[in-house]
Parts: sequence; C-alpha cells; structure tokens
Amino acid sequence: MSTVEEIRTAITQLDPRAKALLSAELYAMSDEPESTELEAALDRGLADVEAGRMHEVVEVKNMIPRWTSKP
Repeated sequence: MSTVEEIRTAITQLDPRAKALLSAELYAMSDEPESTELEAALDRGLADVEAGRMHEVVEVKNMIPRWTSKP
C-alpha cells in the first residue's frame, strides 16, 4: 500500500478489535503531549482516583473486549 486512499480502504476491512489496536498503535506513535495537556490529564486522573472512579487492572483487562467489539 502506498497511498492514503489504499490505507483507508484497508482499514475499513478490519474488524473492530483490529481497528482499536491500530488506533492505539497510531496514538502511541504520536508526538509527546504538551506539558499543559499532560498536567491536565494527570489532574483528571487524580480526581477520578480521589472520587473512587477506578478499577483494578484485571477488571480493565476484562472490559477491553467489550470496548472493541460491536454491541
């Protein structure tokens, strides 16, 4: 594949799980976040923890398939 259009066509043929994995991979490849964005994200995360809005890692691993599949 050498064009953006060919890549888009190939992406439309992926199953939802593969699309989610591709999205995560592309996100991981992006530039470092701005320090203000990072600080804001950390503040939101800390607020969630302090409010009790958190899950054990094992629970989250079990949730991921539901997030990446059609209902």
